[in-house]
Amino acid sequence: MRNRKQSEASPFAEYDEAIRLNSEAAEAYFNRGKAKRQSPSAIADFDEAIRCDPNFADAYFYRGCLKDYLAQSESVRAARHDARRSAIADFGEAIRLDLGFRELLHAYYRRGLAKYDLDRYEEAITDLDEALRLIKQGDPECLFSEITELRAEAEAMLDFYEQGIVNIDERIRQEPHKIRDYKIRGETKGFLGRMLEAKADFEKILELTTDTHIIAEIERHLQELNNPNYWQQYSWRTER
Repeated sequence: MRNRKQSEASPFAEYDEAIRLNSEAAEAYFNRGKAKRQSPSAIADFDEAIRCDPNFADAYFYRGCLKDYLAQSESVRAARHDARRSAIADFGEAIRLDLGFRELLHAYYRRGLAKYDLDRYEEAITDLDEALRLIKQGDPECLFSEITELRAEAEAMLDFYEQGIVNIDERIRQEPHKIRDYKIRGETKGFLGRMLEAKADFEKILELTTDTHIIAEIERHLQELNNPNYWQQYSWRTER
């Protein structure tokens, strides 16, 4: 029994000892984090690896993967979104630094997937296109079907919102003084990141109304215009 316990502990004990001997051993922290697999405690090890070596691309990549994985178990939507935004930031750092080919491909794919889960469809498509470009360069089988399917879903979601905007455009053409249509169109464009167009709709509302409640809401929209997290609430998938 004693030998079995020692054997079970040995994977972490080896890294623990390396860290005890050198508290700045980035590789030791990183390898211990990898050995912990999907345990939340692995994030602290990746944090330490990055502290020791701020250019440790693989540590950013694996930390991003773990954050995105753990986001799925978050029951609170805001916490889930925050975890995915943090994962996206890690993937961005990993991509900026010197990742190997296969990890780079996965970083683009996983960042695109996290952006899709945050309803950032245009950005997701850009990352997925880059992943597909890398696949064509060196690994024609890796993730191809998953990426092409996700990209198609992202395009379908964009088409859904685009058609909604077209329908509202026609309603506004026919009845150019209905505040509700400008509001919905502005919020949809804000969600899609088209801030100048959203701003024009909100400013039009301020010209059309004297209702203090509506004015307060629209002024808040204008204040948050460049905050993409604010516009998340105007996705039809906000229950996710």
